Amino acid sequence: MNQVIEALFAGQLKPGHFLGTEAQLIETFKTSRVPIREALGRLEALGVVTIKTGAGGGATIAEGRPDQFATALAVQFMLVQVSPEEIFDARIGIECRAVELAAERITDEEIADLKRLLDRVTEPDLSRRESVERILAFHSAIVAASQSRTLITLMHAIEHALLNLFKAVEPVPANRYKSLKAVLNRIVARDSEGAYAAMRAHLLDRRKSMIYRLKQASGHSLGQGGPSFALPEESEST
Repeated sequence: MNQVIEALFAGQLKPGHFLGTEAQLIETFKTSRVPIREALGRLEALGVVTIKTGAGGGATIAEGRPDQFATALAVQFMLVQVSPEEIFDARIGIECRAVELAAERITDEEIADLKRLLDRVTEPDLSRRESVERILAFHSAIVAASQSRTLITLMHAIEHALLNLFKAVEPVPANRYKSLKAVLNRIVARDSEGAYAAMRAHLLDRRKSMIYRLKQASGHSLGQGGPSFALPEESEST
């Protein structure tokens, strides 16, 4: 297994490269059927290879699937019980760099989409979940406009954790979204430095508000995850 992964990182293997049938791999690695099957199973679980059985079957280096990685990473975040602070720190790193790139690369169509998404955030009578999902959709659209596949994948991974943290958030009045509008204005102006500063200020404020509320909440301790976290009443948004 390690040999395949090392060859992949070294650029010696590419997506679609046929590694061989089970019999061929047994011969190549001079081992028995059991360790070959175990290694292929682990590689398949990691998304490194696809395995076809029967006539014409064998192991092939898989095509990239960042969405699969994002979901797996999100699950691992939950399993190791990353703290709300850690989730927000990752979010700050991802979104601040993404908004810089978005301000440089965003298209007019994407700007129009961001404006539409922000308008949807401020619609009245949203449920708690709808409010959080729409805010996260706005943030995710900014990351998507960065055109960075790494940042987009990482954002998808932490969205699961963020939704869990903020699913108890009450809908926020439209006049409290000034910081999100400031971010959008800097993107529209193609001001990457200003967009970075606006996003960083917004997310640091959200982090502070969230941690404050969690410390006040009964029955939840930081670092243990939890089913329903809420932000302070004065909070603007997620």
